[in-house]
Amino acid sequence: MPAIRPLGYWLKTVDRLIDDQFGAVAEQVGLTRRQWQLLNTVQSGTRSPADLDTAVAPFLGPGETAATHLAPLIEAGLVAKTPDGFTVTASGRETATRVQSDAVRAIRERTMGGVDGDDYAHLLQTLEKIARNLGWDEPA
Repeated sequence: MPAIRPLGYWLKTVDRLIDDQFGAVAEQVGLTRRQWQLLNTVQSGTRSPADLDTAVAPFLGPGETAATHLAPLIEAGLVAKTPDGFTVTASGRETATRVQSDAVRAIRERTMGGVDGDDYAHLLQTLEKIARNLGWDEPA
């Protein structure tokens, strides 16, 4: 029987697999995974630069900000800058809808296959406790 792998192994493995699979779907419409996350975030309403940084902070590398990945979305006409922040355009909404296709739903279903709602809720609660134990706090 193989050795039981530690928490860090599984966290990094699952994160990489999720990122790769969602990234491949986003790539089909010409977006990176981070651009898709930002487009999805902006689609829920006008967002300030700080809101966007907070929304994608866990996914960014050192020194990166949302602006790094937002600029191509603006150039492509998918997101517009307004006096209140950033908002999705009609073209951006259409692109987001294409990404939110059956492929994304299939990935989500495959990811959670065999995991019931109670197990999933418990998993999320446990991960949050671990994060808080390590110093994470809910962003303001």
